[in-house]
Amino acid sequence: MNFPLAPEIIAGILGASGPLPNVRANWPLLEAALDRRGIHSTPTAVATIATVAVETGNFWPVKERGGPGYLTDLYEGRVDLGNNRPGDGARFRGRGFVQITGRVNYTRYAAETGHDLVGNPDLAMDPAVAADILALYFADRHVPLAANAQNWPLVRRKVNGGMNNWDRFIDAVGKLWAALAVYEIPATAGTETT
Repeated sequence: MNFPLAPEIIAGILGASGPLPNVRANWPLLEAALDRRGIHSTPTAVATIATVAVETGNFWPVKERGGPGYLTDLYEGRVDLGNNRPGDGARFRGRGFVQITGRVNYTRYAAETGHDLVGNPDLAMDPAVAADILALYFADRHVPLAANAQNWPLVRRKVNGGMNNWDRFIDAVGKLWAALAVYEIPATAGTETT
């Protein structure tokens, strides 16, 4: 399924959070990943675009910032993340369009996507791999169900665990819906998938 808004329109809506070259390069990868998972719908596409803009700030995969000491303090030895080897805290820091953290998550997403994320965690920075991870992350957390119901606060909580950057997220959602209305695309188009 093709989202009806062109990259130029998406980039115009996102402003600094979606430079046109990044949207042109990455939106097709994200959309294809949603299609492969069978979760593409117009509302899920809107949720994806707004999420990537807010989570990355530039519509490109990001790596969690912080030096080894900071990352060690934050993640080292965390049983809940599967960080059971020295150096795991820094090695399995957050990466991607939606940041995965911890050995257990890198192991799981490696198995599900077929990419050696444990052996090479920086693969999560590759836009095509990051798109695969985002689509699986959305499917696992039932984000499409919340998006198709247009329950945007729930979408944000399912992705972020809270309401961080809510204002930026809902602003992007609102502008994307308005653009869809201008092009006379029904807000419910493609909601048959979950």
